[in-house]
Amino acid sequence: MSPLLPGVFLIRSPVFELLASMFRLQSHEHLSKTPAALTLADFDVDLFVDRTRKSLPQPVLEGLKVFFNEESYLGLSLVSFAWVQSAWQSVEIFMDRLSQMSPRELFRSLLSTGYSPDGPLNIDDPESVRDYINRTNLPDLEKWKLSYLYLNAESAKQQFIDLVAQCHERYFAAEWERLQKLQDESMARVAERVHSHRDLMNEFPILNGVPIDNGGVEVVLAPSVFYHLDSLSSFSDERLLFIALYGIHYLGRKSMRSDEMAGFLKVLSDETRIKIIKTLAVTPCFGYELAQRLGLSNSTISHHLAILADMGLVVPDRQENRVYYTLDRQRLGALLASLDRQLLG
Repeated sequence: MSPLLPGVFLIRSPVFELLASMFRLQSHEHLSKTPAALTLADFDVDLFVDRTRKSLPQPVLEGLKVFFNEESYLGLSLVSFAWVQSAWQSVEIFMDRLSQMSPRELFRSLLSTGYSPDGPLNIDDPESVRDYINRTNLPDLEKWKLSYLYLNAESAKQQFIDLVAQCHERYFAAEWERLQKLQDESMARVAERVHSHRDLMNEFPILNGVPIDNGGVEVVLAPSVFYHLDSLSSFSDERLLFIALYGIHYLGRKSMRSDEMAGFLKVLSDETRIKIIKTLAVTPCFGYELAQRLGLSNSTISHHLAILADMGLVVPDRQENRVYYTLDRQRLGALLASLDRQLLG
């Protein structure tokens, strides 16, 4: 596997895409609220979700609700696990690695969402785990669910492995060949456009603030049909690792000119995003801290930060195992000045 750039890898992963498809099936309506959602001519995501939901048995649908709820992102936290364990190229190897984990280690991995509270976690101490869960930004229902998964870790582990197997067998394996072709097209576009770290930053705003040009962080980029125009970032504490699972139409969003102003106005039309901008204008914050200050859930903060980062208004800065978000005042000023010129001449 040759790097796209030093320390930057562009890969195609059935494991990442399977996990993304499971999140899409559970949280499609949530994802569909993102700006400029597309229906792909050669892969109709809306049709896929409708057809697949109808075909899956109720226990599988219930399992998706448990592990792929948009408020907690539990199942998606295993993207970095798959890479670190060299299990990203094969669903079978991924499932084998999962089966070798202890139930509580799997539970710990499910908590690695990037929006977790500060402080130590002793996974073998129920009191420590309870305190940790209570300090998350999750809604009460998700906290109760995590407590149940911890207290029933053995059965929860088997439920998750069975869920992955069911989804792979019932729909994903049959779609993989078609998905690969779309991913290959996206990877070819990346290879055509990206020849330097500056090119990379221009095409992937989510990477702004990641110290990739000094070799400090390993970066993995993986296209996803199911992520449309959106992106998911994942971090591993085991090594300096940044994984970006990006929608195959994510590329090129920053190339718009007149449309950019309309997008900018849409960003500013949301009260929550205005609050985030005002908060970050005072001081940088990491995701959990920002959610605490504004009284928002993980999914809400993640959703709005992704939109602001795509517009270049906030810059993620990885510090140890946290990602701090800083307001890019120069970018905000440039957009406001451009808006003034376009509207007032």
